[in-house]
Amino acid sequence: MADQGSRLRIVRARAEHVPAVAELARTRSLEGQDVESAGREGFLVSRYTQETYGERVTTAEHFHVALKGDEVLGFVLAYSDERLTPDEWLNHRVKAELGAFLVVKQVCVARAAARQGIATQLYQHVLGQWVSSPVIAVIVAEPANLASTAFHRRLGFEALTELTPPDGLPRRVWVWRRPREAMLHAQYAVAVDLYKHEDTTNWNKLNNFFYITAALAAATGFAFGNNQDQGHGKALADNLVVVISVIGLGSSVAFSQMLRWGRRYLHARKGAVAEIEQSIVWHGGHRVISSEPSASQDHWLRQSPTSMIMVLLPVLVGLCWIAVIICVLGS
Repeated sequence: MADQGSRLRIVRARAEHVPAVAELARTRSLEGQDVESAGREGFLVSRYTQETYGERVTTAEHFHVALKGDEVLGFVLAYSDERLTPDEWLNHRVKAELGAFLVVKQVCVARAAARQGIATQLYQHVLGQWVSSPVIAVIVAEPANLASTAFHRRLGFEALTELTPPDGLPRRVWVWRRPREAMLHAQYAVAVDLYKHEDTTNWNKLNNFFYITAALAAATGFAFGNNQDQGHGKALADNLVVVISVIGLGSSVAFSQMLRWGRRYLHARKGAVAEIEQSIVWHGGHRVISSEPSASQDHWLRQSPTSMIMVLLPVLVGLCWIAVIICVLGS
């Protein structure tokens, strides 16, 4: 049996944990740190005293510590809008504008235990129990808390709004909502339909371009076939070929741009499908359109060369029309 003291445990914070929590928060405080390095590692700006943490032990719905043996390696402090104190300007502002929520006020892990998944376990412990309202986290935007921003984004938080409280440090409010599976599947079906529609539209554009090009090429061939060796008939035929070639060149440029933007829309649609699919995978589904985020060898799944060729074809045809114009004018 594994040694109980070597396993990480997440338990409700008690009074005896408060001194260790306060000391851990102090080591992660922005005060006295280099701003750039603190942003990469994450920092805390709320100047909570040991007395404040002691009060939150009894008032906060979620105040948990991560223990290995008796050592506090991290903690998370979260409470609902019903437990706000009068001095929490930003949280009261969010409540007035958005309604009820649970705010994750602080999450902190000891430097020696960083990048071991402890913060994720603490968050999942909270998110797994809270079902009544959205969960928010308020992150300092200037100076940028890069580590905290990346962490919350990985957990599925989305940037909601940015506010500047009286302390002058802009904060960005991030929100997490429990996925509603029925809505998720409905949105996935709509997103896939839009993706397929965009793909079909692009191919229809290319087909129409080929029809127009074939018609213009036939007209050019007819004009060359009726080209007289000399005199007025030859000049008329040459002018007709130049006019047809200019129309063909304009058509090539126009369809190239339409397909270029259509390709961008297609990738945007595919990105939307991939985001929804990621949430479905989290709930036990399988990837169909997107690839594994870490599968760098599958880059072609995200940037298909077929769509690039689709855009380049009108460009190549346009170059052919330019060559025809040059040949006619140079003859």
